[in-house]
Amino acid sequence: MDYVLLIKCILSGFFLAAPIGPVNLICIRSTLTYGYITGLTVGIGAALADTLYGYAAAAGLSFITDFISRYHTAFRWGGGVFIIYLGLRTLRATPQDLTLEKEPPNLFRLFAGIFLLTLTNPITVFVFIAVFSSLGIAVLVTDFFTTVLAAFGVFIGSTLWWITLTGIAHLFCNKVTPGTLGRINKIAGSIIILLGIASLFEL
Repeated sequence: MDYVLLIKCILSGFFLAAPIGPVNLICIRSTLTYGYITGLTVGIGAALADTLYGYAAAAGLSFITDFISRYHTAFRWGGGVFIIYLGLRTLRATPQDLTLEKEPPNLFRLFAGIFLLTLTNPITVFVFIAVFSSLGIAVLVTDFFTTVLAAFGVFIGSTLWWITLTGIAHLFCNKVTPGTLGRINKIAGSIIILLGIASLFEL
């Protein structure tokens, strides 16, 4: 039954990563601005964070869920403020020639920033718990091996989503002019800021 567990977790990781949010917008913009590898770096950072939350959900690590519940407000405030900051940077970004001559951002720093940003949404672990319960994944996780397998499935599924999104965005790189990118920056930046404000208002 391990293959059933793996398939269910791959599907969970894919569809839980898909809803459009700040990281999705950052991934699209990074791909259009700096290329495929930069956009995929954003996605892998988010996928790794999803994997950790998926592992916590599969393992039923009560001390992690208790910690997240206790400091939920602090997580959301930090994440909301950081999202607004990213939105402002995107909004004020100057369009550049899309020949990718401009040096891209440091990939490690970009990866780490997106990883931490994704971790600031502690609701994710509870979403995974709910999905794992509804899909019958929880009853398939019986030991350490199946717990790791579930987390690995989440990583594969989430990564597949980011590969798909980055690939689609990359198809339009040659068709996007600096003027178009400027409009994308303003639209994406405004949406990211609104998402950050909405996150704070939910508190």
